[in-house]
Amino acid sequence: MRHKKIGRKFDRESHQRIALLRSLCSSLVKYERIQTTLPKAKDLRRIIEKAVTMAKKDGAEKKDELVNFFHSSEDKEIKGREAIRKYLSNLPKILREKAEKYLEDPKKNPKPEFVVEYLASDGERAKGPRILRVEGIITKLVKRIAPRFKEVGGGYTRIFKLGKRRGDAADMALIEFMPAGQVSELPMEIGWKPCRTA
Repeated sequence: MRHKKIGRKFDRESHQRIALLRSLCSSLVKYERIQTTLPKAKDLRRIIEKAVTMAKKDGAEKKDELVNFFHSSEDKEIKGREAIRKYLSNLPKILREKAEKYLEDPKKNPKPEFVVEYLASDGERAKGPRILRVEGIITKLVKRIAPRFKEVGGGYTRIFKLGKRRGDAADMALIEFMPAGQVSELPMEIGWKPCRTA
């Protein structure tokens, strides 16, 4: 019997289970809403709530414990026109359009939230490549997600059951961060649509 044992094994060894949960945490912070199986969503909720609580404290970006929750948490630096174009092509349409406008004329257009810095190849850097610095997972968690929950002591995520998966009849669920200043509501009312599957 598994008395006083927390968490599920998912039929994986410990290092595989840790990698799975880190991957789910990274995806949830990156997309803010993911679709996965119900048991994974329940275990993910337990872990991501700890990460958000830690991210709300002062100097959270420098804490090594916060890095252990995620894969590839550092800010990215994308060099060259082709690499930047390829990165932007994978973004959702609204974000891609905002970023393209900003890159055309950074002085006139507002900077998108996910862009940390853009170094164009003109002026003093005429011979250098274009460099786009994009926020990493921890930067996004600390600067954009955690401030939403400054007044809240917990309950940062919500889970919606989506029914059985076709094929193996696994219970599916949608897990997402709560919108700022809202209580739980039905997914149809917040414009639910199929999203990335983890």
